Amino acid sequence: MHQRAFVFGGSEGIGLAVASQLVAAGTQVVVLSRSRAKLDAAVAQLGSGAVARSVDVTDAGTTTAVVDALVAELGVPDLVVTTAGYARPGYLDDLPAEDVVGMVATNLVGTINVVRAVLPHLRASGTGTIVTTSSMAGLAGVFGYTVYSATKFGVIGFSEALRREVRPYGIDVRVLCPPNTLTPGFDEENKHKPAEVLAAEESVATLSPEQVASALMRALRRRRGFLVVPKGSRLAATAIRYAPSVVDRALRRPTP
Repeated sequence: MHQRAFVFGGSEGIGLAVASQLVAAGTQVVVLSRSRAKLDAAVAQLGSGAVARSVDVTDAGTTTAVVDALVAELGVPDLVVTTAGYARPGYLDDLPAEDVVGMVATNLVGTINVVRAVLPHLRASGTGTIVTTSSMAGLAGVFGYTVYSATKFGVIGFSEALRREVRPYGIDVRVLCPPNTLTPGFDEENKHKPAEVLAAEESVATLSPEQVASALMRALRRRRGFLVVPKGSRLAATAIRYAPSVVDRALRRPTP
């Protein structure tokens, strides 16, 4: 069991579900996100086993300052989970410029900022686990998600290199790769999806945040494995690796 966890993006969705299951297991949890109102609601739901701090992971300096202050107050976490991110679907030439920059800044650079903030503390303690969050769209590029897929591929590449870099310090790195998940962010995505994307997703598995969080908890208990793919998406992950031509036919945009 983990003693202390920092969960970035922990005020809703997958992050909140992870925080909830950690609290239930007896872990002291700090949930972090930008919205004070969402954090207050999350702590009210999680109860006395959790505290909250506001932080914008796209701001490297602030992220480091918040982490340093938390470590000074509570101690070094032995688990860091970062789920902060968002998707803005749409064909590339239709995407708002602010969302192109925003997805890169939040999903990829935000992940890097979190890791850079916590790494000196974990390295000094000689132990700990870092969990980053990619996506099934980080394993195979999905039309309508060009920039999002790029950021999530980047998270996997970053995490793979990080794992090899920090292993001598006793630090483990995992990457969570959820499929479509019924979160508030997913509801927002559906407002922007082109009709072809919505049609293509009719046959795609959709999980609850609790199912994704449970998959992560099981993986952490096993203490092995790099990519954490929830049950129901593992066949797709295997096909992506071993039958790419089949996956390409399934994921490509239909011919007009």
